[in-house]
This record gives sequence, C-alpha cells and structure tokens, in this order.
Amino acid sequence: MEKIFIDIEYLQSLIFERRQIVALLEDTDLWKQIPLEQRFAIVESNEFVTLMGVSYTEHARRMLESEVEAMVSTLH
Repeated sequence: MEKIFIDIEYLQSLIFERRQIVALLEDTDLWKQIPLEQRFAIVESNEFVTLMGVSYTEHARRMLESEVEAMVSTLH
C-alpha cells in the first residue's frame, strides 16, 4: 500500500475562515454596522461562496434581500 501525503493546511485555514464568517453573521449588531452594499459584496464574493458553499450563500443573500424589502416597505 502506497502512502499518500495530503496537505491539510489549506483546509484548516478554510475551516478557520468559515468559522470567522459564521461568527460575524451571528453577531447581528456587528453585521448590521457594515453598510448594506458592502454586505451584499461580501456575500456575493467568490471567497464567500468558496468558504460557505452555494446554499449558505443563497440563504445569506435572501436574508439581505428581505432586509432591503423591509426597509422599502417602511419608507412607503
């Protein structure tokens, strides 16, 4: 049986970064301090999609869109 070396350094950094993103999203006070336009840019970035996955990204985008809809309905 041949031994195969697997470099998990990149995987470990992805897991660490993913935990940071989850912590940011769960800290709603901090998350809402980021301007809405920048929050959309974060969620739509390739890095976010890579770290969090497509379904989580879609969920985060829907949450932002719901926030925009609530703001629009409040203005009218």
